[in-house]
Amino acid sequence: MTASPSGTAATVMAALKLSRQADPRLFSVAVILLPAVEGLLGVGMLLLFRAGMGVFLQVPGGPEQTTRSLVPWLAGAVLVTLLTLLLANLRHTLNELLVERVRQFSGRRMHAAIALLDLADFDQPQVHDRISRAEETADAKPRQVVRGVNGLVASAFQATGFTLLLVALEPWLLPVMAVAAAPILIVSSKLAGDRFTFFTRMTPLERMRRYVGMLITGREAAAEVRSFRLTEHFAERYDQLTRRRYTELRETLRGQWWRQLLGLLVFGLILCVIVSVLAWFYATGAMDTATMLTTVLGVSRLAGAMAGMGGPMAELSEAGLFLDDQRAFYTQLSHRSLTRSQGERPGPLRELIVRDVSFAYPESTRPALRDVNVTIPAGQLVAFVGQNGSGKTTLAKILAFLYEPSSGKVLWNDADTATLSRDGLRDQVTTVFQDHMTYHFSAGENVRLGDVNRTAGQAEIGAAAEQAGVRSVIDRLPDGYETPLGPEFGGGSALSGGERQRLAIARAFYRDRHLVIMDEPTSALDPQADHELLANLRRLLRGRTAIVVSHRFSNVRHADQILVFKDGRILERGTHESLMADKGLYAEMYTLQAAGYLSPTAPGHA
Repeated sequence: MTASPSGTAATVMAALKLSRQADPRLFSVAVILLPAVEGLLGVGMLLLFRAGMGVFLQVPGGPEQTTRSLVPWLAGAVLVTLLTLLLANLRHTLNELLVERVRQFSGRRMHAAIALLDLADFDQPQVHDRISRAEETADAKPRQVVRGVNGLVASAFQATGFTLLLVALEPWLLPVMAVAAAPILIVSSKLAGDRFTFFTRMTPLERMRRYVGMLITGREAAAEVRSFRLTEHFAERYDQLTRRRYTELRETLRGQWWRQLLGLLVFGLILCVIVSVLAWFYATGAMDTATMLTTVLGVSRLAGAMAGMGGPMAELSEAGLFLDDQRAFYTQLSHRSLTRSQGERPGPLRELIVRDVSFAYPESTRPALRDVNVTIPAGQLVAFVGQNGSGKTTLAKILAFLYEPSSGKVLWNDADTATLSRDGLRDQVTTVFQDHMTYHFSAGENVRLGDVNRTAGQAEIGAAAEQAGVRSVIDRLPDGYETPLGPEFGGGSALSGGERQRLAIARAFYRDRHLVIMDEPTSALDPQADHELLANLRRLLRGRTAIVVSHRFSNVRHADQILVFKDGRILERGTHESLMADKGLYAEMYTLQAAGYLSPTAPGHA
């Protein structure tokens, strides 16, 4: 994607809009009022110069008389200079405040938009690119936006003021200066397009480079990276990606240098023509000395103001992707906020029906689910079993309203969930996923995050922890429920895998919803803890509707329904007893798994 002049104009307008939205009053003063006054002061300085020069050339007498005549004009020039410096300092201070306001505003909008993403959105590479860029540029790009906008507006005010003055002095300069401005504007637009294209092209590479860097520096991969001695391998891979980026950048800058050189040569040639014409006018008596010198100085200042637009244009072009992402976040917020609020909120669950549901992940050619039909009456415990990749977790996430079916329907009490409020549906569900989270906050907050809107005390948090079998673990922590989790932060404590899983289950119990979905809820628990938790699952759920996804067949034998998945379809369904009697896939897998636990002791071992 290449930026065109219209694209450059759109980028400038987006930067102005973002800065104004962040703080309208601060924007008006720092970006509009102060640069406008500075531009007028620049024109005033030229007028003082012209008037002072006229006095200098016309006053009779010696140096003493000339000096006395110039004092008012010199004093005026000093005053204008001091005012210009004062306003420039004030504008710099206000710009710092505006940078922070833009950073806050863009960060809030980014987080609000990402919060509205569906789980399926995270399976799309372009979404990861946008989020990755947003995280990477959250601090630097707002500064570029404000600096670019302020520099561009200030240069534009100065150029406008100098142009009006020069036209008043010599009207023929207007078309000439328009011709002189053309190469600068064309080259600046082209440079902006090159930079925009470069940063767009580099986004996937930068995301991979940060990922490899995280493998080297992050805690999650630290054990395996050191065990397999992968540090040097990943460091070399990181360097390869860095060298690729450098090569691309060098080629981009080489092309930009030649374009800049050509633009400067054309601009310089036009300036030479202007100065030559002014010299001819002066030599022929068509222009007095003061006007000629003021015009030359004005042309020089105008050239500087126009050339000064190049830097801000480059700043804004580098921030172009950031501004595009902000526009996308704004559009997403407007659309998703509307659709999320549409539809009625569901009532208490009586029956959950899956009708002819199929689903395929983005970028995948193979459906994860095919024509699935299920009816789950309220209060039942239903188990999903099957081999890896059979579709059981996908259906669980659809029933948690994290994915929408590619085709078919999910009915909540005979109402199509596509017509109900998505947020309202999710409010009816509590989940425990295999890839559960342990937040680097206190142990108590880890439980409380199950429902941040619930006004419950320590007793309710302790009860949820007790039900999940993690209360004794929390009590042993240095500061109990106030102990931060995660050694990355000072005073933090690390939990084992099984303890973290119990904490996630406590969070689900604290949430206390009608529909409970657990995907491998005991995968990290030892056999005894696994048996104790699942043996009490019916009592803990207290008549709620529950869906349990599990590879351990012994965990699900007491379910009201067992659904056996294979290749995205439900191959078998029934109770443990009926499925064993059918001697199908479930019976085969159950027998194989049981045989693994009951196999005779190997010879030579006690």
